[in-house]
Amino acid sequence: MQKHTYRTILIYAVGIIALLYIYPTLGWMTLSDDARQARLDKWADEDTVYEKPSFWRDFGKGVRRWAEFDRSKVLNLGLDLQGGIHMVVGLDLKNMDPERYQEFKDADLSDAQIEEHLQHIVLQRIRRRINDFEAKEPVIQALGRNQIQIQLPGEKDIKRATDLIMKAGFLTFNLVAGPDETAKVFRDIDKHFNNNFVPFLDVPGGRKASFYVVPVENFERVERLVDAAQEVPGLLPEGKIIAFSAPPNAWDDPVYWIYLMDEKPLMTGEGLKRADPRTNPEAPSQWQILFEFSGPSVNKFAQVTEENIGRNMAIVVDGVVCSAPVIEDRIVRTGVIRGSFTGDQAKDLSIALNSGSMPVQLTEEYTAVVGASLGADSIRQGVRSTIVGLIIVVSFMLLYYRIGGFIANIALLMNAVFVLAALAYFNATLTLPGIAGLILTIGMAVDANVLIFERIREELHNGKSLLAAIDSGYKRATVTILDANVTTLIAAAVLMEFGTGPIEGFAVTLSIGVCSSVFTALVVTRAIFDFLSNRKWLTKLTMMSIVKPETHIRFLERRNWAFGASIAAIVVGMTLFAVRWDDSFGVDFTNGTNMTVTLNTSQVVGIGEVRDALAAADIEDAVVQEVDEKGSTVINRFLIRTSETGSGPATATAEDTSEAPPDAEETETVASRVEKALAPLCAGGEMVVDKVETVGPAVGDELKKDARATIFFALLFVVVYLWFRFELKFAIGAVAALVHDVLVTIGLFALTGRQISMPVIAALLTIIGYSLNDTIVVFDRIREDIRLYRGRGFSYPQVMDMSINQTLSRTLLTSLTTLFVVVVLLIFGGDVINDFAFALCAGVIVGTYSSIFVASPLVYLMQRMQRKQVLPTGEDEKNSNRRKKNSKPKKTNA
Repeated sequence: MQKHTYRTILIYAVGIIALLYIYPTLGWMTLSDDARQARLDKWADEDTVYEKPSFWRDFGKGVRRWAEFDRSKVLNLGLDLQGGIHMVVGLDLKNMDPERYQEFKDADLSDAQIEEHLQHIVLQRIRRRINDFEAKEPVIQALGRNQIQIQLPGEKDIKRATDLIMKAGFLTFNLVAGPDETAKVFRDIDKHFNNNFVPFLDVPGGRKASFYVVPVENFERVERLVDAAQEVPGLLPEGKIIAFSAPPNAWDDPVYWIYLMDEKPLMTGEGLKRADPRTNPEAPSQWQILFEFSGPSVNKFAQVTEENIGRNMAIVVDGVVCSAPVIEDRIVRTGVIRGSFTGDQAKDLSIALNSGSMPVQLTEEYTAVVGASLGADSIRQGVRSTIVGLIIVVSFMLLYYRIGGFIANIALLMNAVFVLAALAYFNATLTLPGIAGLILTIGMAVDANVLIFERIREELHNGKSLLAAIDSGYKRATVTILDANVTTLIAAAVLMEFGTGPIEGFAVTLSIGVCSSVFTALVVTRAIFDFLSNRKWLTKLTMMSIVKPETHIRFLERRNWAFGASIAAIVVGMTLFAVRWDDSFGVDFTNGTNMTVTLNTSQVVGIGEVRDALAAADIEDAVVQEVDEKGSTVINRFLIRTSETGSGPATATAEDTSEAPPDAEETETVASRVEKALAPLCAGGEMVVDKVETVGPAVGDELKKDARATIFFALLFVVVYLWFRFELKFAIGAVAALVHDVLVTIGLFALTGRQISMPVIAALLTIIGYSLNDTIVVFDRIREDIRLYRGRGFSYPQVMDMSINQTLSRTLLTSLTTLFVVVVLLIFGGDVINDFAFALCAGVIVGTYSSIFVASPLVYLMQRMQRKQVLPTGEDEKNSNRRKKNSKPKKTNA
């Protein structure tokens, strides 16, 4: 009884926590656009009144915001569902460090090569910063040769995100001049500017110090004089500069600190290993940044600090002094950056430092708000299809398992709540393929319930009472469920640890789905069964059956035909894929063309109409977004991205066509096709192509490298686990099956002329998890039956055939319920997610086939190579088959 009490407490606790986290999302969805904006304006006004951080005041404010559907706690939507900010940053090569520029020239690099090299570095560092920031699932692409295009989903704190992107992140350590020298230089400046400098400075507390402060109201005046003084020859000592601190927070003294310091730093942040934001142990409301050097920088930092003990050293980031502590002792490897940081400021500065400083200054060249890339029609179509698919799954479970299906459906509903709450907690971003994948995860969660119910059916068939059958069924199914899901979790954990961007996001969602489905299947449904049984409300359990207990198909005898078909499918598919190589990848993986177009018509044109018109002109892979430029009243302006372009780094605009790029002819052809396709939508008006640019792939080389490495290590750890839990041959069979599934699915894409995109990659990763789950269920029953029938006169292939038949009902039911969802998505989900649904549909069918005809036969072949039999040594397969006809074990489904 005590165990049941703890279980009940656990279920209630998890349920309450889930509702707490999902409440803001559900509430925010019920608000109109006007109501949402009113909430955002209200919170913005409240945030303008700053107070010194206080735990209890901040806690109370957080509770009030939560009750008002706090936007920061709402589950994020991706660019495809809600749009976001569209930003173009340029590389300011004119202000590049002359010494660094000369290094490039000495390496015989042309200006064009220098631009491309610097663009690549900046691109990677922006990706690192955004990956560590709250804006997940961004689109970051090279634009031309000296620009970068960034799209950040959502409406949350865009200013903070753009500030982080533009931050150079250049860390230096500069010696601060002594009090006498500082006072003399400031007096000289004051004298030169007719006593208009020193009177506007203060010395804190009236004491003699190396630092002066500038009251906020005097800052602009003092800053102008400092800029002017630094232009006057000889006014500042040679090698000296004047720098300021960051703007004060509202709870700080309203002053800037001003420093006279060496222009040449003691050292830079080169060799910085890591920077971590931490609260100050002595003052928990204050934040600081711990940093650590590595390599030769360790010795250099130790040397410069030892040589300057007793002096002040300014820690400067992007020309702003964070703090200027006194060097009290030799510092070997680590240090602390203290300042008046908020938590967000400390985190953002750490992100900038960890990503590395920008090799060149960035300029913000264009910023606009873009709408959802799918359009309201596509979103409604996709969401409606996923809901219909889920309703079919729920109805089928209710019809097939009766009361058991009703209990499973309750678990599915709770599973959905838990998954959404966990996604909100982890600040994940949900895209339309993500919604479909979420519904798919819920559909696949039926698998654990099917396993349990089929085990209960077996126990009832063996003559046990209902209570005993339920207890035994759960015990026997638990091991199988855990084995099947632990392998998926291992793969997800590796993807989460080493993957970036969409790979990491997928791993988080997968892990959440697995944990939630296991909890609801093993804990929640068991609690419901116990509750109904103990009160005598459940006295019998009836179920339908699609596979009769006496079914005994000899699957292994058909292994050669299956191997031949699989090999042929893989060879043909991968050959076609290789032949179509460039055409096999969508706009996410290739260079493309960005176009900004305006349809000058008084009628509002939807992006669905634009997409349909482009598809009719055979520009089917186009991504279309509405553009809302700040302060502009123009309607019907669209950003169009397509993979159709030349291979060169061309850039052309409507404003500047004086110098045609190398691939201008082909790019112009694309523009002409788009213009011709969209002209009918103008309703007598004019279509204007505002800008045409060559854009790089959304998925960079670093992400591709990370994806390959993470998938390799994920498979490696899965092999190790299965080797530990089963045997090496089982591990090899499982991995071979999932590789088979992925290759066949990719081949089907090539055969049908489809392209690989990021949603398709997510589908392929889902297939890996599905294939593993399905195969492990079969392997677990094989292992169980080997122990059960050992020494009873049955050969290895006989036992394997029996095991496959025993799990056949579960295999078919799981595939069927999953297909209910993906087939509806495929037929009614619309063109936008058609490729995603096709990949899932193919993967489910191929995964079901491989668990029976690939994984198990491979294990049998490796067993034959070891020349071992389940039966006594010397018993050959022929004799065993003869004995099987005369002595069959009792057969049931599970």
